[in-house]
Amino acid sequence: MKCSQCFVFILSIIILCFVLQVENKQIFKIITSGDTSVLIPPHLVELAGRLKYITPKKDADAGCKICENAVDGIIALRRSNATRDVMIDCLNHICVLFTSWGIKGCTGRVNIETDTILYIIDHRQDLTAARFCAIYFQNYGCEDPNADSWSIPLPPVPTTRTQRKHQTGTGNIQILQITDVHLDPLYSPGSNSKCSEPLCCESGTPANAEDAAGYWGDYAVCDMPWHTIDNMMDQIKKNHEDIDIIYFTGDIVSHRTYATTVQGNQETIKLLFELLERTFPDKTVYPILGNHEPHPGDFYSPHDVPTSSNVSTQWLLDLVADEWSRWLPNAAQTTIKQGGFYTVLVKPGFRIIALNSNVCFTSNLWLIYANIDTFGQLQWLVGVLTEAENNGEKVHILSHVPSGDDVSSCVKIWSREFKKIVLRFSNTITAQFNGHTHMDQFVLFLNESDEVQSVAYNGASFATFIGSNPNYRIYDLDNSNFTVTDYSEYTFNLTEANFNAESSPNWYKLYWFKNAYGLPDLTPKSLGNLYTQMASNNSDNALVDKYFRYVYRDSDVYIKEGCDQKCNKKLVCLLVASESSQSMVC
Repeated sequence: MKCSQCFVFILSIIILCFVLQVENKQIFKIITSGDTSVLIPPHLVELAGRLKYITPKKDADAGCKICENAVDGIIALRRSNATRDVMIDCLNHICVLFTSWGIKGCTGRVNIETDTILYIIDHRQDLTAARFCAIYFQNYGCEDPNADSWSIPLPPVPTTRTQRKHQTGTGNIQILQITDVHLDPLYSPGSNSKCSEPLCCESGTPANAEDAAGYWGDYAVCDMPWHTIDNMMDQIKKNHEDIDIIYFTGDIVSHRTYATTVQGNQETIKLLFELLERTFPDKTVYPILGNHEPHPGDFYSPHDVPTSSNVSTQWLLDLVADEWSRWLPNAAQTTIKQGGFYTVLVKPGFRIIALNSNVCFTSNLWLIYANIDTFGQLQWLVGVLTEAENNGEKVHILSHVPSGDDVSSCVKIWSREFKKIVLRFSNTITAQFNGHTHMDQFVLFLNESDEVQSVAYNGASFATFIGSNPNYRIYDLDNSNFTVTDYSEYTFNLTEANFNAESSPNWYKLYWFKNAYGLPDLTPKSLGNLYTQMASNNSDNALVDKYFRYVYRDSDVYIKEGCDQKCNKKLVCLLVASESSQSMVC
């Protein structure tokens, strides 16, 4: 799940530092020296409060200027020999004063992330504020005049297509997709779901019965209890015996980013993969990493960070290389340990490529340290796709963070290069599968002639965070060309389940894709026609209304909230926003 709270936290730091620098340099010196006993004058608090409401669509230039001024100050502070304790003390007080995280949330997140921040400042001597702002706040349109410019070379399109040398099968293949489970080991039914911390439903007495955390989960800012995840697995095992393979598209760990540890994340990750193996002992699972798996959350360190360093995330790559070995061949180990990605030939003619797209997530702070094709992953992707093309194979691509989403999560240059690769190999790639957004979506990749070349299916989320019903999805695949012919979405109503907490949730099929949208098939042409229909009538039609309901799995919260014309237009815009520069305008 995208961490919007990280945005609030960083922006709040930026605002205060800027205000202090501009309005009262003496107070800035007092705070950054570690003497935090001095009160901040009320007029500065008021000004900072106003600045906090700058948004990407409004006052973007002001937001970028604030960012650059503040980050310059933070870098200068560290390079003036400020100690780790001084930096932590400063950031803690800023966080408490200007965010809703509270002392517990602020202390945790600052303590977890400070070592990475200091490592980057200390080891990238040419680090600038513009570099940070252009990445972290790219949705504002912030620019870095000295940004790294890079591209991935592509081979020419072959003049003749390789005839498939493989014997084709008959019938369908069924694929189960599970994504974004966000297990919270501390989830406590009946606890306070309306707490003052960044994640609720763990402790505390609710002010009234309505605010008590539900037994099976909650629509509030909460993650999922173990017994609900276990229930989903039982439901799938009992009712879908015909599934052939499983795609798990990331995010096991909870949103308690202010209290993660390496050991805690390791234990949670192992629990989930052991459950998958125990539930489906005769099925192969193809897993990928989410942005919440590392510690600190969102951060994937590059190769030149020593593995002995306390900021290295190599421990995670080594862990999943071992965990995934129960399903994947030994040949996959090298690239998993290199960067959390791999490829497997499932059967003659059908290949899976599993990516670690979390490296492009703008909340991955390591991007300001090094962002030129992290781990060499995209160049590797081109090599694998070229070989697949030469061998007449068809490919599925799995990735957690989509190349385009509702908040432009993927850094623009990576997103651009990925889309370029997809368009070049669109005859080889038959489908893509994402998670991360917690929204049931499909995204169309259009060429320069606005023709659909590829489609990415987003599997939504089992986690209800925030306001959705849980889900899993089953795809039907043509066994001769490995294209998706249809899929079905399964969910349960959380309100109903919690009202009858002593009974298992009433799982049901929310929709079949073809039937729901009146399509003859899921070919690029049919999906393009569907988009045209949805984009007509000023985005005010029954198809878009239906799509909105499915995005959040008929959630009571979103049905009550509704989707006005502006909301509808955004949903339609995102249907063809396959890279960040496109989703930024939605």
